[in-house]
Amino acid sequence: MDSSTKKQKRKLTPAKMMLIASGLLIVFAVIQYFVLDLAGAEARQDLRMSDTEIGISYGFDMQVSFYSPGGRHFFFAARDGVQNISSTGELRWQHGFTMSQPDMVGRGGMVAVGERGERQVYVFGPAGLLYIADFPHPLLYFSINGSGYLSVILRTDAGYELRVFSPGNPHQDRAYIYRALINDANVFPFTVDVSACGTYIVKGFVDVNTLMTSRVTFSYIRRVDSRGMPDGLFASYNFRDELILRARFTDSQRVIVLTDHQIIGFDVGKGTQGPLWSIPLHNMPDKFDIGETHFAFVTGSQFLNRPEAESAGIVHIYDFNGNLTGSYDLGRRATHLSMGLGAVLAGTDRTFYAINTQGTRLWSYSAIQDVQDMIFLDNTDTILLAGGARATVMRRLR
Repeated sequence: MDSSTKKQKRKLTPAKMMLIASGLLIVFAVIQYFVLDLAGAEARQDLRMSDTEIGISYGFDMQVSFYSPGGRHFFFAARDGVQNISSTGELRWQHGFTMSQPDMVGRGGMVAVGERGERQVYVFGPAGLLYIADFPHPLLYFSINGSGYLSVILRTDAGYELRVFSPGNPHQDRAYIYRALINDANVFPFTVDVSACGTYIVKGFVDVNTLMTSRVTFSYIRRVDSRGMPDGLFASYNFRDELILRARFTDSQRVIVLTDHQIIGFDVGKGTQGPLWSIPLHNMPDKFDIGETHFAFVTGSQFLNRPEAESAGIVHIYDFNGNLTGSYDLGRRATHLSMGLGAVLAGTDRTFYAINTQGTRLWSYSAIQDVQDMIFLDNTDTILLAGGARATVMRRLR
């Protein structure tokens, strides 16, 4: 055996063995970080929050609502009025009223606050009160668009009445710009909304005169635009054995319609050409919301005899062309879903998830107390967490 062979057989010293082992550990750690450590990547997304001590307190028995347009402020509605508060805690303005159970809806920089069964709705913009809409019949449903147009469904002695109010006129009790009566005892209006330009109105009805049928209608609001069409109606679509749940305009002329069996997209700019697309549902949607460029829903109970049905708690995200852009499995049924700032905020009791439109989890957060609501504020790393008696601004620690 020659000397070179002897050198190859030479035993490694303990120091060299430690050096090689350390090198292998480093290499393994690098591979694990970049390739294998998927669970670790998820863990790093868990949200560590900094309590800014900025917030607002309220009574345990109070019904409260929050809305943020993403412009470094939020609206807070309670029984004694509305406040607009900056994300740094300054009170920008407030307006008082008295309601037993106020309900606030918002879109863009606008909010509307009313109480079902009452006869008045307050409409606010970023700078304060825009107008008060008064009407002679009890309120059943209302919506607001990003331009400040208010739509209401009222209960009358003979049936139902729909009205639309426009921004900029302080005498809204005498200045509604659209009115429609439904006096058929077997026709029930479920939803109504106005386009951002204030030209079109979409209405959703359920007709039970024969078989249950949901009907979606599109009308011009102003007579000058209707060109002689009766009631301004220019398109109507029926969906047999389906229950319409919601119809809403996007910021463009697109309309998203949700029934208990499908989600349908329309474009009023294309007149009566029919739906652009349809997404069949195999589960009852537990939650549904529409954002700036996408909409999302969470799967709930499975429909019978649907092999395509999924487990409950899956968030599906679509663009306004009806294309699926992402999904995320919450692992259990959802108790909260909202969209804002190009992302989804989904909750399962005390645990919340921020998800982008591609279905990637941005972070998760588990609260130690019951949560009434959670909304994005300045960005997707800043939230308003509303508990039983206090709402607090919290920021993510990276």
